Amino acid sequence: MPQSFNLFKTQRLDLYCLTAEELFNIGEDKDVFASRSFKNPHGVITREELPRTNRAQDVRDNPENIRWYYRMIVDRERNVAVGSVSFHGAPDERGMVEIGIGIAKAEQGHGFASEALFGMWNWAAQQPGVKFLRYTVSPSNAASMAIIKKFEFPQIGEQIDEEDGLELIFEISVEDYRDWL
Repeated sequence: MPQSFNLFKTQRLDLYCLTAEELFNIGEDKDVFASRSFKNPHGVITREELPRTNRAQDVRDNPENIRWYYRMIVDRERNVAVGSVSFHGAPDERGMVEIGIGIAKAEQGHGFASEALFGMWNWAAQQPGVKFLRYTVSPSNAASMAIIKKFEFPQIGEQIDEEDGLELIFEISVEDYRDWL
């Protein structure tokens, strides 16, 4: 049974898509998630400097694109937000979607990032127009490098990010990803 884009469930996690109102009010309202059932003791998204301006504008212009943006990663057993995950946008002209993820420092080392990425990529691989899955990472980020190695995405190049500096580019076709599963 396909999952709706509002909530994905993995073995241990609930991945809640932010509403447009939540996206627009982050930074303005410290209690932006007050109506949600989960707890957010780590200040996931609300205490983080995340790229939001372009994403908020995209959702204003294309409300259906909210499904590609921020999701709260919630440990279902404890009902606690442990991180967030987001595509950088809807599929580009090649059909590529790039993803970013962050896990609260106190929650790292429990496999939440790998599980959330798996859930997001599985969903994206079923979406019309998606042909490539991409993950970029600084070569000095040992934890993220270990995660992408588990997924066996091939490194296809590198780039200089204006905020993060050197990043390695890992990308796989949806067809090859499905075969990997």
